Amino acid sequence: MLKYENSFWDNPGTGQLPRYERGPQRLYEKLEQGSVECEELLAYFSERIAVEEAYAAGLRKLAARPLISDGFGRDEGATLKTAFRGLLAESINLADAHSDLALELQSSVVQPLRSFSTEHRSRVRASWRLIDDAVRRAAGELAQVDRNHRVYTQKAAAAEELRLMESPGTLQPPASAEFEVKARASLAVDMPSAGMSPTSAEDAADGDVALQRRLIADGGALSSGPGELDVASIVLGNVALTRHEFHVMLQRMQTEVPQHDVRFGILGTFRGLISGESLAGWWCTNYPTVVRGEADATAVGQSMLAQGFLRFMGRRSLFQSRSNAYYQWKRPALDFQSDDDTADVSDDEPLGNRQALLGRAVSYERARREADEASKIYRTSVLRAEVVRTGLEEQLTNYLDCMEVWELNRLMHAKSTLAEYARIAKRPVAAELAIGDRLEVYEESVKPPQDIQWGIEAYGTGRFTPHPILFRPHALSPAEFQIFGVPLDEQLLVSHKPIPLLPAKALSLIAKRAREMSPEDRYAIWTSRVLLRNIHELRNSVNRGPRVTLSMLREYDLPVVANVLMLYLLELPLPLCPEELHGPLRALYSARCEKSSVESLQAVRALLEGISYAHIATMQALFSTLREIAGSDESDARSEFVRAVCKRLGPVVMRAKEIVGVSISRIPESFAADLIEHYDVLLAGIDVKRPFKPVPPPAKSTHSYDSALSAPLAETHILSEGAAAAAAAVEANKPTSPVPAPRTSESHGLPDTSAQPKTSDADVVEKRSSVGAAKALASFDDDEKLIDNILDDANEPGATAESNMDYFLKDEDEDEDSDGSDDSDSVDDSTAGIRAP
Repeated sequence: MLKYENSFWDNPGTGQLPRYERGPQRLYEKLEQGSVECEELLAYFSERIAVEEAYAAGLRKLAARPLISDGFGRDEGATLKTAFRGLLAESINLADAHSDLALELQSSVVQPLRSFSTEHRSRVRASWRLIDDAVRRAAGELAQVDRNHRVYTQKAAAAEELRLMESPGTLQPPASAEFEVKARASLAVDMPSAGMSPTSAEDAADGDVALQRRLIADGGALSSGPGELDVASIVLGNVALTRHEFHVMLQRMQTEVPQHDVRFGILGTFRGLISGESLAGWWCTNYPTVVRGEADATAVGQSMLAQGFLRFMGRRSLFQSRSNAYYQWKRPALDFQSDDDTADVSDDEPLGNRQALLGRAVSYERARREADEASKIYRTSVLRAEVVRTGLEEQLTNYLDCMEVWELNRLMHAKSTLAEYARIAKRPVAAELAIGDRLEVYEESVKPPQDIQWGIEAYGTGRFTPHPILFRPHALSPAEFQIFGVPLDEQLLVSHKPIPLLPAKALSLIAKRAREMSPEDRYAIWTSRVLLRNIHELRNSVNRGPRVTLSMLREYDLPVVANVLMLYLLELPLPLCPEELHGPLRALYSARCEKSSVESLQAVRALLEGISYAHIATMQALFSTLREIAGSDESDARSEFVRAVCKRLGPVVMRAKEIVGVSISRIPESFAADLIEHYDVLLAGIDVKRPFKPVPPPAKSTHSYDSALSAPLAETHILSEGAAAAAAAVEANKPTSPVPAPRTSESHGLPDTSAQPKTSDADVVEKRSSVGAAKALASFDDDEKLIDNILDDANEPGATAESNMDYFLKDEDEDEDSDGSDDSDSVDDSTAGIRAP
């Protein structure tokens, strides 16, 4: 398994000095990348917290919005408003869940991660600064070793060349096995042991400084022999130079470093001063491999101060690399000369050039001493560099192990942070799941049909109760001109059936055709919804006169006929069940049990026996037909049919005269259902006599002028109806046909009201018809004159008066429906319990 301790080293190759900069630098860049990753995670979590807080605030604002006064705020509402309130409450719950998520992320994720990231970055940077300083010091030592090695190699090569020149016959080195350069005892310097830790550049060069001072004190001569060459190096901090190199450096510094004129109070102005900042910058620029920073430059400057080359213009004796610290060149620096003034090249130049400069002026002994000194310096630098190298490798090994542990710790902490985030992020998910379950409950609680019913009950203004406009001629009944909207008792004046013509014809047609249908089709006659347009079409076609024929009804489907019949009952001015019975019926149905008892049914029958002939006869005909269609089986389809038809027909039969709002009572439906299910008990056998005879219909004409006369008559309904009214008045005033008195209900136990001053509905109708007949008889002569004038205008030339009167005297046998009778399709009078007149 790979480890940091054996993965971040630099291998320059065989024969090259070791390098240590690349591996730690790459590792530090990777560690800095880890710190940036932590910052990126923090940024994401912080933005997520802001998003959650904004979302929670938005949800609270949404839940706090007021209800619109024209919407849910208008009233308590129905199931939809309850669901909407639940929706608002769940919005607050969801906002609380996201607020808790934001707080938990801040306390459990962001704050621990931010603390760890800050601490981790500071540790990494502090460790990097230490290891970087160590690497820089080691690099300086290795660079000095390389420099000293090159100097030593040059000196040794020069000494060997001089030896060969002095002994031309000798081509080999001396007989000794090894070429030995012996150092002088006076130049011996104690080297640091391998176990010692490296110190600063100034402390490491103390021995060289002492040696340099001796060299300066002796004037550069280390031996008594004339012409000897001094090869001792001048050590300045981490820099070791020969006299010639130091001389060149001084000349360059005196010409390249900027000089300043500085005034020091009463002392006056000093010229040619140089700042410590300029000196440090010059050394770092020209000797980058050795002077690598401010610390190394300070060490070089301190060495020049100690050796007497610089004077600090102040009271301190330490070198400072500042812009306001000024120094002055001392006399040794200005008068310093190398042993070979003609040398103008550095030690870095090729060996051949240096050998050419040395020439033949030096002796072999002097060159050998120079090589010995270079060897000593070189060996000292090697020992020092080796100590620094081994210490650096130990430090690097510990650093790499530590960085691996820290990086692993960072990754583990990031993993635990993500795990904590995942755990916290599940909380709103669980809350949203619970909210979703509750929202499903709210959704299921919304009952659209129930809300429709509630809206109708709360805001309904009344059931559909059309009020037809009647034509009310003077002294005549509207029943002679139209059907819809005319009271049942008045319609009996023009009907030769036991009941008014429209219900008689419609029920007869439905009963006959329903016998040949299946139960489902029979049920559909009364339960199918028909467009109001189709209903009005049939209504308007039969409402043009008092007569209804089967040929009119056969042109339409049976559901249309049944719906027209319901509309007919709905447009009656008085309901089929008189309003006086509504109170007693509601009391009976509210007090009785679910199942109809015999006593309650007998009480309902007793109430029904007191209503007028037209109403009870029509009710008997209607419900006997419905009972026949329903049949006697106990199937679910039959029960559904009875429920549906009673739901539509019950409010029509038991309709209140003045309807305010929408009634939610189920009593009319129950009453209609009892009339179907218990027809034999409630309606069968009620024997009510017809209070008056029908008025004979007018005769139809078959002459040629009939078509020309029929158009204006059909539009005005005045001529034919006036003639019918006149005929009715004549028939009603004959002494041989008195109008029978209304029947009492003594047979069913009701009190006899014949002696009371209160009149029944039949008496009212009889009086109204008698009055109308008397008025018609009084004006009969005027009507005849009017008729004659109209007929004269309508006659063609050549037509006689006798033929014109045939229009009113036409035999009604020519049309089976002209008098409202149809033997094949008539309702059975005996079945309806009606006694024929």
